[in-house]
Amino acid sequence: MGDQSIGVVVDPDTPRRGNGDIPSFAAPYISEILSHAGIPFDLLLPDALEAGLTAYTLIIIAQDLRLTKEQGAGVIEFVKNGGTLIGIAGTCDMDALYGCQTQGNLGEGFLQAPGLPHPVTGGLGREIHVFGGSRVQATYGTALARIETQDGAGSDAIVEHAVGSGRTLLFAPDLVTSVLHIQQSRTTVPVPPRETARTPPALDPDRDQDEVEITEIDNLSPPDPHPGPDGKVHYNRRLFLEPMADALRGLLLRGVYYAFKRAGRPLPVLWYWPRGLQSIAHMSHDSDGQRVSQAWSLYHLLDELDVRTTWCTMPVPGWTREFFDALKKNGHEIALHYAFGRSPVRRDHRWSQTDFKWQVDTLRYMAQIPEIVSNKNHGLAWQGRLEFYKWCEGKGIQVEQTHGDNGFAFGGSHPWFPMEDQRPGGSYFDVLVLPFLTQDPTVVCPKGFIEPLADKCHAAYGVAHFLYHPSHIEDPGNEGAIRETVAYTRSLGMEWWKSDEINAWERGRRRVSIGQERSDGPGNGITCKLTAPQALPEATLHFLMPDGGSGGAASLDGAAVEYTVVERYGQRFAQVTADLSGEHEIEFHT
Repeated sequence: MGDQSIGVVVDPDTPRRGNGDIPSFAAPYISEILSHAGIPFDLLLPDALEAGLTAYTLIIIAQDLRLTKEQGAGVIEFVKNGGTLIGIAGTCDMDALYGCQTQGNLGEGFLQAPGLPHPVTGGLGREIHVFGGSRVQATYGTALARIETQDGAGSDAIVEHAVGSGRTLLFAPDLVTSVLHIQQSRTTVPVPPRETARTPPALDPDRDQDEVEITEIDNLSPPDPHPGPDGKVHYNRRLFLEPMADALRGLLLRGVYYAFKRAGRPLPVLWYWPRGLQSIAHMSHDSDGQRVSQAWSLYHLLDELDVRTTWCTMPVPGWTREFFDALKKNGHEIALHYAFGRSPVRRDHRWSQTDFKWQVDTLRYMAQIPEIVSNKNHGLAWQGRLEFYKWCEGKGIQVEQTHGDNGFAFGGSHPWFPMEDQRPGGSYFDVLVLPFLTQDPTVVCPKGFIEPLADKCHAAYGVAHFLYHPSHIEDPGNEGAIRETVAYTRSLGMEWWKSDEINAWERGRRRVSIGQERSDGPGNGITCKLTAPQALPEATLHFLMPDGGSGGAASLDGAAVEYTVVERYGQRFAQVTADLSGEHEIEFHT
């Protein structure tokens, strides 16, 4: 125990407190959140709290547990001796330690943007929908934010409290459950064989959406054919403009970095993207209509723009072998566009695993490719809740892009792995979810959506994923939207990646292990042992810099390396770029 500076306490067999249809066993998902963030940690069972916790700078209790007397005493001793404790979803019956009073369970609410600045809440610019947790009232602690509950009573959301030489930070809403629920949404009710349904988002289509300010009438998509109540033409300017799952992830990460900043420790982090990139862009195309002339037009436009993209393709006649060969030769990705009901096995339902398998194999044959990495369902069709990920696993599909549209309807811009969250010890699906933002500005939505959506992805350090259909390429406005999308994202410093490249990078960086040892050198420093089972060129490493720190030294495998200083999640980090492969030792001192 104690290979890392962070210990995360989870009991995978204990359901969350409270009722409702939100996930019961979401707490272990904190491992996914921290792993994606590149933060090293030890995963602990509650029994570990009885032992000495002196090896840790931070302990996170990821759910509202009923601790034994000995476990509670271990936590109190850890904090009094200078450690930082972060609690999520409740106090574990230790109200006094957190400086608050618990007043019952929280079913659903809205985390309010605070009026006063604080390093933990600095990323909150609007209210954020949360699901589950505890209602608390700060007593001796300081409330950093409030929750507006459904009954209008309200409660404190984030409470900070100094205890001895240590500190506690309570996130009363269940951040982990909220992230998972927003991302994985609700069950799609089974539908008749010849119909399908889109996944309904967990977010509120009224309260959680925002209106984008668009002033030029010709910057709008075609109007709704039905006039509004006032008889005037209506243009849709509303969408899910806030990536709420990303915001809740960011809230937890800000709490972690705040704890280490106060402790003066340079926490090592493996950043999301190589070369210090803040965010990236991705474009996919759904092959509706399958007219090869339109596909060629889009192909030549992308060639002019020097952008490689992911072509989600139905296994039906239309696109020629010549076109598939051109896609492969020019570095594009050929992916599946699963269109229900194309199987010759008509005794199966339209939404059918047999049909899906047939389409995967048929597209591989048509395009002459050894494997298909990515998929997006035609019409964004979805049935059930998680079963389709099992289908993908079974056929080797590693990326699923179906969730999205209308902005951040599923809460985020980051790729994530889904989890079976309704049973104890839920397992992960080996399928990376890559949500998309919107489709075909000027045709389906206003072109004015492009920049605010890209801005939000950039601010969240995620992926700006836009969908453009070849079937609309002959519309001059749609071609202009593609050009504007590419130009604007490049102005933000985004690189354009294909889905298979995002998948390979994310899986590669997840395999990197970071072992920490505190340095005996002068000043605050740390020595890390890094192991990368596969090459990760130009990987980005961050080291949290203490307050007032303006200088330092970094070395990789004994050789001095340069670093720059960047701000991420409201904190300053020393940034080092390195080619990782095999074992390395990196040191950083301030």
